[in-house]
Amino acid sequence: MKKFMMMALAAVGALAITGCAQVQVSEGQNLSGQGIATSGTPVAHLTGNNSGLYFLSFPLITGSTTEVGSAAFGKDMANVPSVVQMVTEKSNALGAKKTLDITSQYSSTMIPIPFPFLFYYQSVNVSGNAVK
Repeated sequence: MKKFMMMALAAVGALAITGCAQVQVSEGQNLSGQGIATSGTPVAHLTGNNSGLYFLSFPLITGSTTEVGSAAFGKDMANVPSVVQMVTEKSNALGAKKTLDITSQYSSTMIPIPFPFLFYYQSVNVSGNAVK
């Protein structure tokens, strides 16, 4: 019973941190007058992230990059191309003509509970500068 409770607690913990996509925007006074681009007028600095829980390489639950803030079941959206698209769409919505200096980070971590090498937590971060 104790082992089952620990596995259930680990599963709930994994689900609690999974399946979230978001875009954060720093614009105007938050840029402190910094020239974040060598040409054009700076609009904002954008950061987008997404995460997901995978069984082997199959997505179980990820954040939806098409409907930011909601979960997607069985769709592989915790990847760099999906998050880049989410960030550039937000850049366009802010009126920017370009998104410059795009950088990305991808990580995949094995969850050893209940058995090693079956479940993975994947996370993607993308940032860029929106410029008119």
